[in-house]
Amino acid sequence: MLICKECNREFETLDSLRRHRVQKHNIKAEQTYIDYVLNGIEPTCKCGCGERTKFLGIEAGFREYKLGHASRIHNNWGHNPEAIKKSHDTQKKMYESGELIIWNKGLTIEDERVKDNINKVMSNPNRGENISKALSGVAKSEKHKNKLSEKSKIRWSNQDERLKQSELTIKRLTDNNYVKKKTKLEKTFQLMLESFGFVEDVDFKFQYQISSAIFDFYFFNYNILIEVDGDFYHCNPNTKHNIPTYPIQLKTVANDFRKNKIAENKQIKLLRFWETDILTKREEVIKTLKEELGLL
Repeated sequence: MLICKECNREFETLDSLRRHRVQKHNIKAEQTYIDYVLNGIEPTCKCGCGERTKFLGIEAGFREYKLGHASRIHNNWGHNPEAIKKSHDTQKKMYESGELIIWNKGLTIEDERVKDNINKVMSNPNRGENISKALSGVAKSEKHKNKLSEKSKIRWSNQDERLKQSELTIKRLTDNNYVKKKTKLEKTFQLMLESFGFVEDVDFKFQYQISSAIFDFYFFNYNILIEVDGDFYHCNPNTKHNIPTYPIQLKTVANDFRKNKIAENKQIKLLRFWETDILTKREEVIKTLKEELGLL
């Protein structure tokens, strides 16, 4: 159990405490990590320069080194363009002269030696990360850039791949403590929820991710999602904005339809409340809320 240093409120997870301190006390996530994980000790680069390293998120914490400072401790050969070019040129000459022979030349994947080597490579869970680190800061050739561009065009032409990347992007944002500021309408609606005794991060979550969508509110114990929709952007059919005209309206309406399908497929009830109703028909909205949450 974690206790907020500012208001003594209790939280079960560091992430829920982090969200509370960001929203209620305007304290950054990295300070929460320092206060509760590092016991108040400021993180500094392991090279000894004394500078603070980059904060990666409430779970990952801080980097060990400032960008480029690891080379002050470890071998810098992999970051020396001249040394790399000289090595490549030497290898190329040795291949051409026959002095250097690729060990698997002429072998197929059916050969046990090839299979064994592939299994060793693929069994390393950190392989991709290690390759990325080794190539960090290394300039790509034009040939390599063109190859990546062609692969990217093929990849993004696939609808399933675009959806997958959208989900990963949202997850990356949430994992790195991205919190969208509440609109006035969302703040007004949350005050209504709090008037019932509901507490954020305890009874409901603001910005709840499902698949490739983020919903405004989610009630854990009721399995209910709530969206508060502005009349203009979401095209309230009972207002002068009922027909989408602008590109942002078309995009928002399409996104609303997608969210409806996601909630339906996940068998989660989705409630939508219009801006006009929240501001001018509060009693009706409150009554509907109470009925749906079983408070009547």
